[in-house]
Amino acid sequence: MGANLNDLVTVSRYFGSDPKWVVAGGGNTSFKDDDVLYVKASGFPLATIDEGGFARMDRGKLAVIWDTEYPSGKDAAAVAEREKMVLADMMAARMPGEERRPSVETLLHNLLPWPLVVHLHPTLVNGLTCGVRGPEIAVEIFGDTQEWIPVCNPGYVLAKHIRSALVHRSARGLDSPDYILLANHGVFVGGRDAEEIQGKYRRLHETLKNRLVYRPGTMPVTAPLPGDAEALKRVASGLFGDSAKLEFITGGELDRYLADDEAAAPLTGSLTPDHIVYSGPGALFLGAKNPAEDWSSAAEAYIGKWGKPPNITLLNNGSGIPGALAAAAGRKALGNAVLLLKNTLEVCAFSESFGGPLGMEEPLVRFIVNWEVENYRSRMTSG
Repeated sequence: MGANLNDLVTVSRYFGSDPKWVVAGGGNTSFKDDDVLYVKASGFPLATIDEGGFARMDRGKLAVIWDTEYPSGKDAAAVAEREKMVLADMMAARMPGEERRPSVETLLHNLLPWPLVVHLHPTLVNGLTCGVRGPEIAVEIFGDTQEWIPVCNPGYVLAKHIRSALVHRSARGLDSPDYILLANHGVFVGGRDAEEIQGKYRRLHETLKNRLVYRPGTMPVTAPLPGDAEALKRVASGLFGDSAKLEFITGGELDRYLADDEAAAPLTGSLTPDHIVYSGPGALFLGAKNPAEDWSSAAEAYIGKWGKPPNITLLNNGSGIPGALAAAAGRKALGNAVLLLKNTLEVCAFSESFGGPLGMEEPLVRFIVNWEVENYRSRMTSG
């Protein structure tokens, strides 16, 4: 018997309930028959999703999108217009009566040859995809059973890249890959049923685990606010409004990155879209000794660059109070910011086995910061 919608719910919950595979709202899943694609809708956690959490898409209408001419320019105006048009066409491809918003990767789910598809951003896997030597090690380990996709804009552009890569594989006489590895992003795995997908993910995890030469140490822990706590709270309120929440974490793996600007680079940059969505486009690094005063002035420059305040602000070792100030507009958003900072530390640690961490370049970070799709996802998962 082939896969069905119940299998999609089962496999989604299987992966979504395990933080080894899913952190915050990362990842999406799908099932398709000849006519309809059922793809995870935005705002529905994989861990608790049921049939009502999937958007029903007309596969024929999705296929027509490939024949549509969109703006191809790389300037901001052309990119914004293309993304607006693609989103409109994708929303128009919903089945009659469907009101849920489908995953940004819907086009790709429809394209892939398997009835069941599970796209995740696992921490260990992203140690490889965010590693300097990730591409060559992926080939060394998995050979032709993997397809490495260089870093690119998610959504429509990513789908185009993978579509081209699959055509090229076919021309070389290769079958569909077990693993489509996305630089600085995650992995796509498909199969005939949930058991096949689970088996592929287990092999992926075990193979990478056996290659590790360094594993994450202890994670930082919550501590009392450093220095003038009331002044820090006032700064947080000024940045995030009356609903601002503030937390200070210190110790563990975080200490490796607090010596100076150079040491902090993996945290002041961005490794994956999830890190940008939930903890901002890189941390703000403070090297001075008056946290409240210095934070306030440095945050103004950060806002000038990114259009939003920093969720994570690093206090260096020389301050006498090393650690990270996490701030956000609300408790759930704060929790996500702290969670993704810790995830960044783990990804960086795992990447040491794959050449060390390699961050995303600023144009891509800026695209994601300004992308309506990711801003929508951030709002949905932050309450």
